[in-house]
Amino acid sequence: MRPKENSPSKIFVILDQCLEYFLYLYLVFMFLTKGEGVRNILIFGGGALWLVTLKHRGFRFFREPETILYGVFLFTILLSAIFSIDPAYSLAELKGDPIKAALLFPMFATVMSDKKRLLRLTYVCSLMAVVMVTIGYYSYIFHDIDMLKPDTPLMHAWHNKFARYLNTFHPFLFVLFFISKKRSMKVLIAGSLVYTVVALILSTSRGGYIGFFAIVLMWLLYLSKQRGYNLGKAIAIFMITVFLLGAASWKVSPFLRERIINTVSDIKSFNNRTLAWIPAMHAIKERPLMGWGYGNRIFQQNEPYESTQYKPPPIGTHNTFLRVLFHQGIIGLLPYLFLILYSIRSFYRAAGADTGIRNYVLVAISSVLVGNYILNALVADFRLKHFAVVLGIGMAAKVLDEDSDT
Repeated sequence: MRPKENSPSKIFVILDQCLEYFLYLYLVFMFLTKGEGVRNILIFGGGALWLVTLKHRGFRFFREPETILYGVFLFTILLSAIFSIDPAYSLAELKGDPIKAALLFPMFATVMSDKKRLLRLTYVCSLMAVVMVTIGYYSYIFHDIDMLKPDTPLMHAWHNKFARYLNTFHPFLFVLFFISKKRSMKVLIAGSLVYTVVALILSTSRGGYIGFFAIVLMWLLYLSKQRGYNLGKAIAIFMITVFLLGAASWKVSPFLRERIINTVSDIKSFNNRTLAWIPAMHAIKERPLMGWGYGNRIFQQNEPYESTQYKPPPIGTHNTFLRVLFHQGIIGLLPYLFLILYSIRSFYRAAGADTGIRNYVLVAISSVLVGNYILNALVADFRLKHFAVVLGIGMAAKVLDEDSDT
């Protein structure tokens, strides 16, 4: 959120621009394996700059329902740490994702609430999608691995996590495609989408596939409201394109064929995720309201399962909603659900049937929330700090005055 006309301070402008580029840099480093120290400097250094400049920013953001729900959810994390079965450990864990998420959300929501900045952010996210995929292709070709995933010192991620990261940035390539006026630029972006979609297919992440289809569906529904777009024709083109790319990938990847063939048998156990889900549900019954306490280690301690017939699961929760319910109880799950559902409805309605960078970013964020944070979240754990960035970008677009020139 830019300075008001009655408070144009040179110092504020300089600090605000520094903070803007801090956030671009954070997007560059967000999913890389290397650079944790850099990320911390950007988060906490940026947080300090944001607090210094807070009095010069508007306060509409703080009154928005999404902000209030987000604050309530963070408060439930604090409560779960205080009433944890291991308070010392849980309170120590707050200095990780919770405090970072508490800083990232308001920074992105206020600093990026500007058309030019949203455009630059779109370029950064699109570039990083291509960079991540290029690292994945390099690893797939030269490291002789079965599935496409980044496997280098710069970036290393399991294929499901890689697909989630890619689907976070994927919609920004769509944004870039629709705001581009030059045909040559559209061709380049379309080629980049083919490049990234093939990478997603070769990752063999079925959760990633579901998330991507949901993202595309959200875009198709939005485009169906625009003049000149035929929903049936758009769906047909998408299905034909995916079929051709999928067929080509099927032919070159034996592991992809094996994964698809085994899908039905894997669904019966959700690829062994029930090894965690069943014990977790029995443990939740023992402390349904407040949960067992914040921090991943608690999920595999003995105490939550002592009154059940189960032992601590050998794997993590592999379900974001189950994780929140286990650690924070009903008082944490309800505001989390309301936050996601309300944000999707709010952002998508704010996008309306108009076009422009603000509208496209709102659709992009809505699609990420549906694809990643609802559907894929049923079989995967998502980091709170990444959620904070996604939600913050959506808020930046929502509170932006579309009639302003900045």
